[in-house]
Amino acid sequence: MIRKHNLDGNRKIMKLVHVKPTLILWILLFAGALLIVMKPYMLPAGITIMLLALFAILVMPDRDLCEFTPGYIVLFNQHDRDDCMVIYWEDIVSWRYEKKTGVDHLVFTLTDGTTQIQEMFSRNAVKKYVEQYIPGKEIKGRQK
Repeated sequence: MIRKHNLDGNRKIMKLVHVKPTLILWILLFAGALLIVMKPYMLPAGITIMLLALFAILVMPDRDLCEFTPGYIVLFNQHDRDDCMVIYWEDIVSWRYEKKTGVDHLVFTLTDGTTQIQEMFSRNAVKKYVEQYIPGKEIKGRQK
């Protein structure tokens, strides 16, 4: 566990995962505008889509969930938002992705027997990178 400001400023971040799906929101904003231009009779629907996307982009809070580097993963799930957990890839025994009703969990089992749990909202956002850095260590299915 370290403070965020103690992270190496020159680290190579391969993927940074956020809470907000920014790309999807921008696509919705563009689709709403396109709907208004292409089908003027759909003006109320287009404006509604655009307003919802703008509200999510501008007003709703966003935060980092985790970042992937070639040497380690950084988890930003600590109670104190200025803290983070750095886990080196060689310290991970296994991992699994648990689908939950509200928030999913990315669960890492470490060599010292502890478990680190990271809130997650999309398996697709992390699967490629976890499999790239720790291949063959996924545990399929839910664990109790």
